[in-house]
Amino acid sequence: MAAVDRREDAILASVTADLASADSGVEFVYRSIDRMQARSQAEDVLVILDEPPLGRQAFRAGRKPIESSWARELVRTGAPGVHAIPTDIDGAVASSVLQLCSLALRLDVARHDSLHDPLTGLLNRRAFDEHLAASCAQAQRYGWSFGVVLLDLDGFKVVNDRLGHAAGDATLRAVGAELRHNLRIGDAAARVGGDEFALVLPNIRDDSLREIIERIEVSVEEAVPDARVTLTAGHASAPDDGLDADVLYRVADQRLYEGKRRK
Repeated sequence: MAAVDRREDAILASVTADLASADSGVEFVYRSIDRMQARSQAEDVLVILDEPPLGRQAFRAGRKPIESSWARELVRTGAPGVHAIPTDIDGAVASSVLQLCSLALRLDVARHDSLHDPLTGLLNRRAFDEHLAASCAQAQRYGWSFGVVLLDLDGFKVVNDRLGHAAGDATLRAVGAELRHNLRIGDAAARVGGDEFALVLPNIRDDSLREIIERIEVSVEEAVPDARVTLTAGHASAPDDGLDADVLYRVADQRLYEGKRRK
């Protein structure tokens, strides 16, 4: 019995220590399951979590898909907890691991929320500033080029006044969706103000930059025809316009202002 207790204590100790070093909550969950399986010599392990704001989620040892009849039935009807074949994982250990897994996933949610705008799902101003600074550092070190684009909605105040704030929120969500739809993998989009958006576009030339801006302008106007809003854009390119985040932002902002004056 003492040997079993020491084995279960070792499982819990290794899982607890791993929480601080895991890059993400999902990674922590899978590593925890794999440790439990290895140390308990279980044939299979499945963890089910079901609590707000996480919802019902299932994780199987070895990142296996939920395809066996045992796993599918548990996911459909099983109680939240640690399930194993055979069921020889100590209940106290399973409960502690489950709590740690829930905490790890909650931390993922908190990290995501701290970096994203809740209305549009885009990056927020803090995350954009960090992304821009990192892009400048990479450009300085490796000579990589990138573009910064600032976008401002023209006539947005009229939308709120004419159609109400619910319509204004719907317009902002539509703009966010169109930005995600039109950007490439690796591009970053953020909402940096009430009706202000910003992009960081790596490895792009000025002609391609203008094409993307034009495509976004058209897609946004088509997505919210009732709002009758348009976009004004200003852009800066690294390294041509500089390699400092504040400089690039000011250049893009000045060109945005000049674009508004011409309308």
